[in-house]
Amino acid sequence: MLITVAICTRNRARFLQRAVESVLPQMTGETELLIVDSASTDDTPEVAARLAADNPRVKVWHEQQPGICAARNAALVKAKGEYVLFFDDDELAETGWLQAYMNFLKNPPSSRLGCVGGPYIAQHEVPPPAWMNPEYGAFDVGGVQRVLTCGTNLSGGNCAYPRALVCHFGGFDSGLTRHEDSDLNIRLRNAGYEIWWLPNARIFHQIPADRLNFRALVRIAFNEGRSVALLRLRRIDRKLSRAAYRFGRIGITPFHMLPCLLAALFTLPRLHGRTSAGFLLRSIRIAGIGWQMLTGWSNTK
Repeated sequence: MLITVAICTRNRARFLQRAVESVLPQMTGETELLIVDSASTDDTPEVAARLAADNPRVKVWHEQQPGICAARNAALVKAKGEYVLFFDDDELAETGWLQAYMNFLKNPPSSRLGCVGGPYIAQHEVPPPAWMNPEYGAFDVGGVQRVLTCGTNLSGGNCAYPRALVCHFGGFDSGLTRHEDSDLNIRLRNAGYEIWWLPNARIFHQIPADRLNFRALVRIAFNEGRSVALLRLRRIDRKLSRAAYRFGRIGITPFHMLPCLLAALFTLPRLHGRTSAGFLLRSIRIAGIGWQMLTGWSNTK
């Protein structure tokens, strides 16, 4: 088996069926589709069971531990494919998406392949508010097929990993609430493996209405900050240096937030508040970094 398409899902019954049905017509004898249900409490288990009953290439695993990292790690263990291609439950595959990955992975351009991924095209369930960045939910670094530099990373819902390699490196870090894909890619890069960009492997990212409000973006920004703090601390090997960095970040957090808050106030009339919202969310992200430094020390060891 060349590729396992892994869809990790939790309480997204209304999205899951559409996601699976966008992939099924593209599957061949060299592929399988694995649904990992992450402790759902809605109709997701029933939807997944029906999809598996209707198509022998669809398998289902019920993961009792909630969280995207636990679900993805379960997919790595249960997959039969040489490569695991992660595909989120709120996505739709463009025609030719799976074939693009198959063409790439049958003859990889490098023996040091660590990961390969492609673009997101955002599709909003309702028109986003005027203050929101119109590119929210999209991801595209452009250009041609190539190795990405260390300053550029992939987004985890449209990328494939060599299964054995990722298992060897311990899979996804369950201590992270976001950026678990970036963390894994950093570890792979540090070990000498390459992250590749596949521009013709595109998916459509469905953004539900309940994510197009400021409260949802605040929650995302805060969790991003917490994960960024963990990533930064884990890259510092010496405990003394890590402690010094931690306490320095705690002390500077209010002073780092203040310019963003002031900028949000003074830019409020610009672009229907879009610039102001960006500064506010940046301040929330900084707050998340500071909060993780203050309260989550045990997760950094």
